[in-house]
Amino acid sequence: MSNPTDQGPAAGFADTDGGALEAALAQTSVLLHEIDHRVKNNLQLIASLILLQSRRTSDEAAKAALKNVLERVTAVATVHRRLFQGDPLRFDVSDFVRDLAGDLAAAARRDDLEIVLDLDHVAIAASAAAPFALVVNELLGNALKHAFPPGRAGRIQVTLRNDGELCRLTICDNGVGMSGQPPGFGSTIVTLLCQQLHAKLETADSQPGVRVTVTVPMSLSPSANGRAA
Repeated sequence: MSNPTDQGPAAGFADTDGGALEAALAQTSVLLHEIDHRVKNNLQLIASLILLQSRRTSDEAAKAALKNVLERVTAVATVHRRLFQGDPLRFDVSDFVRDLAGDLAAAARRDDLEIVLDLDHVAIAASAAAPFALVVNELLGNALKHAFPPGRAGRIQVTLRNDGELCRLTICDNGVGMSGQPPGFGSTIVTLLCQQLHAKLETADSQPGVRVTVTVPMSLSPSANGRAA
């Protein structure tokens, strides 16, 4: 009669394979946390250098340029933090937009401006997270800085839609509108990033104000449905 506790060589192989898998997963987790730590430290170092340079610069135009760069670095750092806090393969756009709008509104120090958010739950691939986040940062930041001169109150509507195969972001303001000035550096950045994302960029005079719509294909992005709270 065989011993019921004797499961033969197969059990030994199973235990060995299981132990090896657990060890590999543990090592991967350690490596990911190490990468997270290094990238976070590097981004903080870059931000600190920019801030230090800004404080030592007396030229106002240079200060403004360095502030814009710092905001872009901060946006990328926020993307990195969110990816490593949640699913590293997908990026929740609605949560990011909500946080970014609050940060930019606080930095603008304009109590006479209202930002209205209407956001579907949208998740895009991690590979598209940084360029998409920078697009949102540029468009919303531009509306806050240039659409409303001092003393002019206004409203900025941010809409995010999940249209199945497409993610559609619309930022519309009721500010001064397109005054005929040539596009700035921020507009160039948005155009290049949209090319990288294979996105369609549309800008229109909403009378008053400006409406900008960015439509990004989600064929390579994780699916996410529903309306954000």
